Amino acid sequence: MTKADLERRARRRHREATVLFWVAVLGVAVALGSTAAAFVVRQRTDDVDQHARPVHQQVRDLDAQEAHAVRRLRALRNDADATKQALTDLFAAEQAQVDASNHAVDVANQAVDAYNNARAASVAAAFQGGGDALTDLEQRTTVVKGAADTARRVITSLQAAAGG
Repeated sequence: MTKADLERRARRRHREATVLFWVAVLGVAVALGSTAAAFVVRQRTDDVDQHARPVHQQVRDLDAQEAHAVRRLRALRNDADATKQALTDLFAAEQAQVDASNHAVDVANQAVDAYNNARAASVAAAFQGGGDALTDLEQRTTVVKGAADTARRVITSLQAAAGG
């Protein structure tokens, strides 16, 4: 090999070494820049996360309150339906009691008419056939008392549910 060849080889190796040096410097610079950028992003992410935590907690609290409100509304609707049914039953029982009372009054009027027109020997004899009407009236009155107690109980339950 000649001296010129050796010099060319040396220059080529020197250029390769220079390029490798600058590539290494560039790689270190990119690594440092990436690290700095990652640090800044991490800091900003932490700040956003700190601001988002209270908002997330408020959302969870509102979600829990909404679920509680839905359950409470469902219970109120059920209690309102039970109250409506109890009042319907009470009014029906009262109507039946009124009908039985009217029937008993009719029987009593007929008994009095029979006694006054001398078709019955005594007042007791005139009322003897009216026992069924009085028994029916007593039964209807018992049903009204039960329906009133039920209505009172479900109304109290509805009021308690509405207040709580």
